[in-house]
Parts: sequence; structure tokens; C-alpha cells
Amino acid sequence: MDQVDIIIQKLQEMLREGVLESGKKIPSERVLAERFSTTRGYVRKAIQKLEFYGVLKIVPQKGIYVSSIRKNALDVLMTNVLNVDIHNMADLIETRSKLEIFSAELAAERGDDRDFKRIEEAHNEFIKAYEADKPTLEEDHLFHLAIVKASKNTVLQSLITLITPEIIAMNRDFKENMKEMHKKSLIEHKTILTSLLARDSAASVEAMSDHMRQSRDRRLDQKLI
Repeated sequence: MDQVDIIIQKLQEMLREGVLESGKKIPSERVLAERFSTTRGYVRKAIQKLEFYGVLKIVPQKGIYVSSIRKNALDVLMTNVLNVDIHNMADLIETRSKLEIFSAELAAERGDDRDFKRIEEAHNEFIKAYEADKPTLEEDHLFHLAIVKASKNTVLQSLITLITPEIIAMNRDFKENMKEMHKKSLIEHKTILTSLLARDSAASVEAMSDHMRQSRDRRLDQKLI
């Protein structure tokens, strides 16, 4: 367990002991660093990680607060944050595929002009990065996040947002002919975009299904579905 997760574990203990309470302000980074005998840098990273997963809320000019969620739910959420790194690539891709395909279907049915413009802009940013021979991993995921936003399903958005950082982290160490891989993703994204702009849910499902299948096969030797 790294230093950041150790801090999260200690914050979880403070929650269980009642030192931290739902909706209440937590001690400052300096105080927590002294309490845990660590640096403020590690404390800050732990806080940022917990904020991303909805455990903490940073309020500008006021401080850091525990989310207004019941204690038991917060405890479970923090346990999930601590366990998130144990997932393997196969499980992540399998789960992500189902979520992405559903999000494409809903986006085609529910997306408005502003949503589709956002998706198209994300696609264009991917193209720019590709043509400049730069990493496109984050642009890739921004494209997918724009699609799930267009689904108008907040639970679906939360689920995909939850696993995105872990997918990005795992993909950063993935070794392949990156230029060729990005070219294939670009072509698949274009097909998805075309289907979405046509408001064709069936075609969007087919396009996203193909993209997820191709993405999986580029990373795994085994068949998951």
C-alpha cells in the first residue's frame, strides 16, 4: 500500500471513530500531515483522490468537507477507493464495454445539439493530437466522457467517470505500435460520431460495440465476450 492509500485508510479510521462526520469540515492539510507524520504533498494527493470519488468536497475559500452521505455509505465508498487498483485490465474492459455501449445508445436518443457539438470537438482534439504525433489517451477518454454526458443518465456518467482514471493509468503502460493503434481508434471514433450525429441509436450501438471489441482485442489475447 502506498503512502496516499495509507492516508486514506487513516481518514477512514477517523470516520469510523466519529472524528470525521458527514457534511462536516475536516482538518487542514497541515494538521493532517502532522497527525499522520507525513508530508502535505501526500495528504493533498489523498484528498484529491477522495474528492474525485465523491468522498470529500473542496469548497473554495472555506475548506474541505466530508460529503453529505451517510456514514456507512462513506465507509463503503472509501473501501472501494482503496481497492480500486486491484482490478485487472480484463475486468475493466469487460465492464466498461457494457457501459459505453449503453451510453452510445442513450446519447443517440437523448443528446441535443450542444452535446453532439461537444462530442465532435472532442473527436477533433483527438485528431489534432494524433496528427501532431502526441499521446492521445486523455483525448480518447474525453471523447467517451462527452458521449456519456449526452446520455443524460447521471448514474451512467458516475460509473464511467469512476473507472476512467484506472483505465487511463493501466493504458499508460500498455506497449504496442501506438501510432497504428491510435489510427484504428480514430477510424472507429469517426464511425461512432457519424452514427450519433444521425441520431441512429442502433448504428451507434453497433459502432460502439465494434470499437469496444477492437479495443479489447488490441489489449488482450483472450476473448471476454
